Amino acid sequence: MWKKRLAIAEITVIVLLALTIGIVYFRKQKTQEGEASAAASAAVSAESTSEREDTEMEEQKTAPSVSAGSTAVSAVAETPAAASSAAALSGSAENPEEADDGSGSAVSAVSQSSEGEEMPAAEADGTMGAEEQKAAEDPYADKPDIDINSWEFILANYENNIEEYVPETAEIEGIELDARIIDAMTAFVADCRAAGNSVVLASGYRDYYTQQYLFQLECTMYDEETAATIVARPGTSEHQTGLAADITDDYYEYKTSDLQYTAMYQWMAAHCQEYGFIVRFPEGKEDITRIIYEPWHFRYVGVEAATYIMEHDLTLEEFIELYK
Repeated sequence: MWKKRLAIAEITVIVLLALTIGIVYFRKQKTQEGEASAAASAAVSAESTSEREDTEMEEQKTAPSVSAGSTAVSAVAETPAAASSAAALSGSAENPEEADDGSGSAVSAVSQSSEGEEMPAAEADGTMGAEEQKAAEDPYADKPDIDINSWEFILANYENNIEEYVPETAEIEGIELDARIIDAMTAFVADCRAAGNSVVLASGYRDYYTQQYLFQLECTMYDEETAATIVARPGTSEHQTGLAADITDDYYEYKTSDLQYTAMYQWMAAHCQEYGFIVRFPEGKEDITRIIYEPWHFRYVGVEAATYIMEHDLTLEEFIELYK
């Protein structure tokens, strides 16, 4: 029995010894593989570092030959318009024989547009030309060449009393206007209606005495100073010139600021200059005209002047002042 147990013990020892040897051998193999992998990685890293150093050395060798040219290019190539100039400078730096000889060739290269066309000297050196400088000093230098003393520009306001001035008038749709603007008003109204709007010519020429009556009537409701902002004093009314008309909508005949929201007014305000008319008392200019905002009041001044006035948001007072 004891022999059997001894045999089993021997077998067990042999098995354990074999397992131990196997484990030791396996661990040794893993260690060797790890060392090999580390060595391979180190070799790759060393090779990459060597290549990078070689590249940097090559760049350093070529840098001196282009440093002057690249510096000049960077100084002028910040905008597309200077691209061709930068190229010219770069070329001259790379070719010393073509560099500026003191005759201004380098400057000439900078003074060209991106298409290679020569730029005016004023643009090249950053200064304004005569026209640009004049426009900067006088924003209304482009005002139309007109005779400000012509009949279209007669001014009747709180500072200009035209006394008992009487124009030659003609009738249009129940009102009278200066005969010289009848055709313009006829076309203005007709085209507004053709655009689908309803138009009523509410008031036109008023003589000195009619204006006097209306002003006195207004003074019964307000003090004289306030009344003068609503109805002009006699001799200072636009209506006495015969060049102005109050125009309202057939469906909104009230002369209030709400008229500005009608399609009729919006069309007329957008197109009035095409017929020679202006919005005579615009909103926000009451301190100049001394009259409240009147979206119903249109005044004739001629197409050229009207276009300029409306485009520059001027009053008649401001426009006339430009010619003094």
